[in-house]
Amino acid sequence: MPKLIVMTQPGKTKLVPLAAETQIGRATGNDLVIDSERVSRFHALVTVENGAVWIRDLKSSNGTFVNGHRIVSRALSNGDGILIGDCQMRFLAGEQDVAPAEALRLVTIPGVLTELDLDKLRKPGPR
Repeated sequence: MPKLIVMTQPGKTKLVPLAAETQIGRATGNDLVIDSERVSRFHALVTVENGAVWIRDLKSSNGTFVNGHRIVSRALSNGDGILIGDCQMRFLAGEQDVAPAEALRLVTIPGVLTELDLDKLRKPGPR
């Protein structure tokens, strides 16, 4: 099942499994509510159909960005970084389950959200 890892605030993340449609925005009626003045009430829509996952901006004030580029609509690929308002996300296309502890293992570089290689985290070895 495709998922989003959402950086809700520095050092805090949550894992959001994507339904056939997942609406993102500031209003409480959204599937993923982001409490930020930089996020429109109904900001973006993520759809899962026939194995493809698309994100579409819903004419938001501040735009939706994928890998640093403002988009209107775009297919997502595993590992894509998404920015909605000031909320950073990472798209995971894989069917693997990601434990909450693994979701917290994100590295932030100013303006960039980078997912660590989860396979390396699962394999014990010298550090």
